[in-house]
This record gives sequence, C-alpha cells and structure tokens, in this order.
Amino acid sequence: MTKKICILTLLAASSMSFSQVAVGSDASPSANAMFSVVNKEDNAAKSKGMIIPTVNDETELPLYNASQPDHFNDDPSMQGMILYRKDIKRVVVYDGEKWKPTFYESGGRTTRASMNPVMAESDFPSVACILIGCGEKDVPFGFYNNIQDTDKLGIINPQGIVNSNFNNFTFKESGFYKVLISLKVKTSGIHVSPPTISFRALKNGNVLARNDVALNEAILITAGANRVGTMEFLSIFDKGDQLKVQVSGGVSILTVADVYKIVPTDGTFISIEKL
Repeated sequence: MTKKICILTLLAASSMSFSQVAVGSDASPSANAMFSVVNKEDNAAKSKGMIIPTVNDETELPLYNASQPDHFNDDPSMQGMILYRKDIKRVVVYDGEKWKPTFYESGGRTTRASMNPVMAESDFPSVACILIGCGEKDVPFGFYNNIQDTDKLGIINPQGIVNSNFNNFTFKESGFYKVLISLKVKTSGIHVSPPTISFRALKNGNVLARNDVALNEAILITAGANRVGTMEFLSIFDKGDQLKVQVSGGVSILTVADVYKIVPTDGTFISIEKL
C-alpha cells in the first residue's frame, strides 16, 4: 500500500511540474504562460496585485561583488531574474552579467548647464597632441544661460580645482539618469589623418562613458576643423556620486601637432535628466 501511495505521489508531482499555474482565476491561462496572476476586480477597493521580492540597494542583490568593475559576478543561469530596488524605486533585471533597471519617463526634472560665454579663449578647455601623446582637460559647466540653463535636480556643485581634483555635479538622489553632452570643438595645427577628440564622463573619478568624435574627414588640415560632437548615455547614480566631463585628443602616429579647444557657445552644454 505504501508503495502505491508513493507512486501516485510521484505521478502527481510529475504532472504538476509540467502544468500551468493560474492564481486568482479558474480559467486556463494563456498557452504561452507558465504562471499567471489574475486580478478579477474592476475597482480600486478590491483590486489585488503581486509584490515581487525587494532589496534596499545594490549591495543586497544576488552576486554582488564590490571588487568587480560592474559590482557583480557573472551567472548566465540567472538571466531574467527580477527584484525591486527600494533606493532607486525600480524593478531590476539580471542579464547574466549585471543587474539593469527598468525605467519609465517621469518628465520635467532636468539639469542643463553651459560654459561661461565670456570666458577668455586662453582659458578654453584645450588639449594638445604632439606626435604620440595627448593631454586631458576638464570641461567646467555652470548656470550661465538664463533662458536655457536650469537646475531642477539641484546637482550643479563645482568642487575642487579644474584639471586637478575637480568635480562638477553631485547627485542628491539615487536613480536612473539620462546624460547628454554636447561640445563645440575647434582645432588647429597640422595633421595628416582625420582629427579625433575623445569625450569622457567621469563618475567618482572613473571613466563611466566615452565617445571618440571624428572632427573632419579631410587630409592635411592646418586649422579651423570645427564641429559639434555629442555623447548620450544612461546610467545609475547613487546619492553623493559625483560627475564631471573631460576631453582628450585621439592619438595617431600620423598626427604632427593638434590643439583641440572647447568653445563656449549654444552648442556646448550638458543635460542630465532623472528618469
């Protein structure tokens, strides 16, 4: 008798392991759904939802490892796992390498900053490339355009000395942000390969995003290769994180002498939006 009960239990468990589960309804779920939660009510007083597991911050997420560049170990077997992070108020999804937040547009909360339009040209952020080496310079932003500049996030907070220990923005809220950087670049010098300038966004002193912008396709340019280059990226910033923008020249063995200057015009600005 005991053997028969065990066999029946195993058969039932086997059948359940391949069945579909519906919660809140006797109707069969979609043929493509393994698990379905149904809200049968049509009013706020009786509607029911589902609460997924929560964590307070990224340090509580599975596979967190502060020694990794992205703070997480890799585990492809966990792809698709979801949790809710309370600090950034977002559902996060694990992609096999890192946790990525889902996001939605909340609108309206943006910081836009520009360069000082009366800055002397001798003070423009500029980098020089001589044969095999290029420098790097900070691009300081502030509230200079009364019509377009705004700081609804309250993060414009220049600290330190430009080109030394400078930081331009200090985030007051943890969350997901969209950053757009636009720079008007002026070049001078002699180069026999297309000149390139590198835009870099540094978070807490480490390169967060980079974009190499080709300034001109002509060969043997001696001066005046001007254009506006842009870089846009999405990133999580925690409360207290700091951000600044740098420029650096692209290295080429065909470069004789290049000087890149960031010009404070309407085309030079940074926009930071909280999503």
